[in-house]
Amino acid sequence: MVREALDYWLAMTMIDGLGLKSINRLLQVYGDPKRILALSTAELTGRYGLRQGLAAAVSSFADWKRVAAERRKAERLGVQIISRADERYPKKLLNIYDPPPILYAKGNLELFDLPAIAIVGSRKSSVHGRRFASDLAGALAQHGIGVVSGMALGIDGAAHEGCLAAGGKTIAVWGSGLDVCYPTRHRRLADEIAAAGLLLSEFSLGTRPEKQNFPRRNRIISGLSEGVVVVEATLQSGSLITARCALEQGREVFAVPGLPGSPASKGSNWLIKEGAQLVESIDDIFSALPRLLPSDSKGQQKDDEVQVLPPVSPEQEELIGRMGPEEYSLDQLMEVSGWSHEQISSTLLEMELAGVVWRTASGKFQLNPKFV
Repeated sequence: MVREALDYWLAMTMIDGLGLKSINRLLQVYGDPKRILALSTAELTGRYGLRQGLAAAVSSFADWKRVAAERRKAERLGVQIISRADERYPKKLLNIYDPPPILYAKGNLELFDLPAIAIVGSRKSSVHGRRFASDLAGALAQHGIGVVSGMALGIDGAAHEGCLAAGGKTIAVWGSGLDVCYPTRHRRLADEIAAAGLLLSEFSLGTRPEKQNFPRRNRIISGLSEGVVVVEATLQSGSLITARCALEQGREVFAVPGLPGSPASKGSNWLIKEGAQLVESIDDIFSALPRLLPSDSKGQQKDDEVQVLPPVSPEQEELIGRMGPEEYSLDQLMEVSGWSHEQISSTLLEMELAGVVWRTASGKFQLNPKFV
């Protein structure tokens, strides 16, 4: 039976115990997967030093029915399987550390060639953090720049949504198979991205969203981008892994300053102290990466810059979440919040000084539209 080149690439990824690093090292030594699978156990143990059992599993691979089933399932789901030998494989990933041998993609593959910025951050994000991520993504989209993220709850989801709302192109990199939507509440967002952008994963169909998959996924997010913007990250956040991947890949690292002392901002503030580019507007990205600025706009001031929102405390964020765009009297705010006169007055004073709320001509309080 004549097999296609893609069959051999898929077979390599289906051998139990043969991990990403081993696959890439074998490819460096022997070249293409077809040649590797044709090697004897002795050759694999002798020249490369594979363990006897693993070498035997490679040389005796015969589960071609599983390979065929994977290809049929992908075709049924509208998923394209791209090997590293495929001309459609993203050139940006070819030179990163341990590039994926196989990519599963659903959507517009032309997005691989689009200049892009990654926006990542905490799942447990604040209202103003999500708003900033959404606004920044929208502004990037308006300049023809793609947005890459991981479709997680919080900052990631807000970035994808902001990009799509502005008519832009976004890539969501998954830590599961493309037939296993995670988180499930983002199923509709996944459908929207597949229709107007690109869903991407290195994991075979049916792969569950295991914890260890996400740090591995992060190198693809940064690898597809010109730079990574971290919005609201704790010191243990996976977003810092993405930032480290970006540094290793020679990408620019940006961070949005957050409220001093807030656990949700310690990671992003630490990045700034360590030398990351501080982002208060889209202009900061263009200053560090002028090649992203459209040629007819270079040197001109942008009227549509997204400005960083003032940092807010947990109490302020709670009140923001209870307010709409309307004007509120002090009594009305006490009623919607359930707070005492002293507490609401103190919080409103802090918010007014920070520009989060302002007093209208009638003496009432109104939320800054950026927070609505």
